[in-house]
Amino acid sequence: MANNFTLASSCFMQIRQLILTGELLPGERIKGEYLKNRLQVGLSPIREALSRLVTTGLVEVVDNAGFRVASLSQEKIVDSFQSLAKLEALLLREAIESGDESWEAQIMASLYRLSKIEANNLKIPHSLWSTRNDEFHEALIAGCRLYGLKQMRQTFLTFKEWCYGLAYPGLNEELVMVSHQEHAQIAELAITRKADAACTMIYKHTLHNLATLSLRLQKFGYLI
Repeated sequence: MANNFTLASSCFMQIRQLILTGELLPGERIKGEYLKNRLQVGLSPIREALSRLVTTGLVEVVDNAGFRVASLSQEKIVDSFQSLAKLEALLLREAIESGDESWEAQIMASLYRLSKIEANNLKIPHSLWSTRNDEFHEALIAGCRLYGLKQMRQTFLTFKEWCYGLAYPGLNEELVMVSHQEHAQIAELAITRKADAACTMIYKHTLHNLATLSLRLQKFGYLI
């Protein structure tokens, strides 16, 4: 039993990665035999992994046909990103109300690390920027004690990662140029407890590239 659970967990992560990287495409039927040969495991842990992936929104059950990668539509993308933006704002508000000096220090420390690569107007590897950007946004909500909301947020972040991986192939290897000003403003508003302004800004910040992202997904033929 324990070994099967370990195999299922391994399959879960591997299939998830196949979806996030676009090797299994939106709407594509997931064939058990293909995964069996690809992952070198039996069908039982694969089925368990696919059932668990349904709860993430990356996989759908098809009546009398097994599983398929979830489909994408413009409505689904807008709904998911707006839901993420509202969660970001809600979590930040809770963090502002509950956070202490340690939370403030965590924000400023992560902002400083981010400033080291954002402030010089130089092109930097996206993978490096993404890691520090994620650390900053995690620090913003670290003061929130509502873990159920944080779990919901993680589901939408996975969806966001999937969409960006499809729309921008090879993004992690690309050089990007980003501005530090907006992050600095959000941090300042948060630690000075200006909740309304901070939440409005983080909501807009979360949605700022949505239109371009949707156009690229449409261009590559991923939207139904």
